[in-house]
Amino acid sequence: KWHPARDHLRGTAKYGTPSKFPSAPAWSIKFDKTPFTEFLFATGDCQRWLIAKKFSVMAAYANQPRWIEKSSQKNSRYQARWYNRWNIPHEPWISATDHGSAVHSGHILYGENNFGNIHASRVLPNHMGANVWIRKKVVKKTCAHLDGGGWTRVRHVP
Repeated sequence: KWHPARDHLRGTAKYGTPSKFPSAPAWSIKFDKTPFTEFLFATGDCQRWLIAKKFSVMAAYANQPRWIEKSSQKNSRYQARWYNRWNIPHEPWISATDHGSAVHSGHILYGENNFGNIHASRVLPNHMGANVWIRKKVVKKTCAHLDGGGWTRVRHVP
């Protein structure tokens, strides 16, 4: 079954005990007050995943194209059709491909309200569950990220 949360990814749901182990029972921490710009939805084995901007996820939509920055399907920006209707407790449905085909191919990466059916059975037991991650991506305006990053600027001339 999918996540017990029913907060439409607002980050207000808190349940279970956080754990690094994929076999742990479902858990969630609050993140509604944490500044972030991107979501990473990934299976527990990291074989299926997608990165999407917060604004692409946090809106109302029904079978509408939403932007995915990159995924296990494609290493560049593209769109997939998702659902997030505020009155449906098991949404949003976030997937690496269009929702309709993702249900059958096991490419659903997020759902709520303990929803089961093939939405869950085609992916969760085969990929060690699923996780949601967030980050605040900072746009690099320097060269410090080149060749793996770690650079510290020590000299400059205008």
